Amino acid sequence: MDSLNMEKLFEFLKKNFLSLFLGIILIVSSLIFYVIYSTNQKNKTYASQELYERYLNKFSTYDASELNNLEIKLNELKNNNPNSIYYYLANFYQVKVYFENDEELKALDLMQELNLTLEGENSKKYFLRDLSRIRLASIFIDFERTEEAREILEKSFSFYEALRLEKLGDLEKSIFNYKMAQNYYEMAIQESDNQTQINMLNFKLSSLASASNEN
Repeated sequence: MDSLNMEKLFEFLKKNFLSLFLGIILIVSSLIFYVIYSTNQKNKTYASQELYERYLNKFSTYDASELNNLEIKLNELKNNNPNSIYYYLANFYQVKVYFENDEELKALDLMQELNLTLEGENSKKYFLRDLSRIRLASIFIDFERTEEAREILEKSFSFYEALRLEKLGDLEKSIFNYKMAQNYYEMAIQESDNQTQINMLNFKLSSLASASNEN
């Protein structure tokens, strides 16, 4: 590089030193922030996984007197990261716990809250969203809130089509619409590749025939 170009470079650096310095500071700060943020997110994920394992350990051995302890562990997961997949999964177990302990309204409230959250989540959690729809619709059917259940089950699902059809069959059966129930169960059998579910659907079809004859 000749002396003239060197002078121009020095002149440019003198005139723009502050802007260049601030730009470098901004880039370095952004990199540091990204590293800290990424590390923090990883730590939260690891912590959520550990808390989830603790929740499952308690879930596998709990009795009715320890219901409060399970709720505490669920809240620990929520406080660590309310958007963690581990927190969402623990909620499904907690709904089951409430039903097993005759806390149906708590189960419904928790399932509605979880479903509402998952409806707004990104595509990576569509499988959980659809599972929450199935579970919430099942609860509505149990509570004889059939129109709310139907509204959920008639949405566009990305996963669990066979389960969706089975629940529509359960809904129609609950209101004694046996022909429609039969159609949904038969469609569910066509969609399912799970032999256990197919066996259950065939059992439901058999019981449906018996119910139809009685009426």
